[in-house]
Amino acid sequence: MSTLSLALIFFCVVTIVVGIYKIHSLPGDIARKRGHPQTDAITICSILGLMVFPFWMFALVWAYAGVLGTPYEIPGPAAQAGSGSPEATAGPDADDASASGEQEA
Repeated sequence: MSTLSLALIFFCVVTIVVGIYKIHSLPGDIARKRGHPQTDAITICSILGLMVFPFWMFALVWAYAGVLGTPYEIPGPAAQAGSGSPEATAGPDADDASASGEQEA
């Protein structure tokens, strides 16, 4: 019976430690997903939140906020696909040929 109790305690401790790490790395993951230009700094700040909790709250707000004075764009599904649009696959010469009325044989 004591072996089962020790195994259960060990499992609970490991689960709590992994859960705390996952929660504290959340701001860095959010910043990476949103394409934030300061993702590494946000990740470090959120991990420092393990020692000083306000750092984690600051990192979470920072991950959702942009850099002051520098707007950045959130990558959408079209930006991630990239080559699906006709403009991206046609190249720069395709506009010149269509504008002058020339057709390729």
